[in-house]
Amino acid sequence: MIGEVARFRLTGEQVLGDGVHQITDAVIRTKESGFDKLLVDITAITGVEPPGVDMRYWLMGEWAKAGRGSVRVAMVARPEFIEHDRYAVIAGMNAGFVNNVFETEAQALDWLLGCRGRESSKPAPPS
Repeated sequence: MIGEVARFRLTGEQVLGDGVHQITDAVIRTKESGFDKLLVDITAITGVEPPGVDMRYWLMGEWAKAGRGSVRVAMVARPEFIEHDRYAVIAGMNAGFVNNVFETEAQALDWLLGCRGRESSKPAPPS
């Protein structure tokens, strides 16, 4: 726990479907514990390639069903797992899953806690 934010860190060798189910369980546990914010860190996973569009759509649907609109999730992921168009984030939002994805824990926490304008939450300037 980080204050009012539940935390789940997925590490090591993973199979995509199993990892999705572990995150689903973390969303359910967060909701059952009475918390409404969850930070999920997948930066230390291995053995998983970034999923395609169909898989991203499926996993967002799974997490949306688990959270039932009551758990806000910020995911911390390596850059290769973050889509430039944020398709999965939008698909999740459309399914009632309030979520976002970030490269750093500081950015994720700022978003979860509603902190705007802090240095860590500002996007990188254009090159």
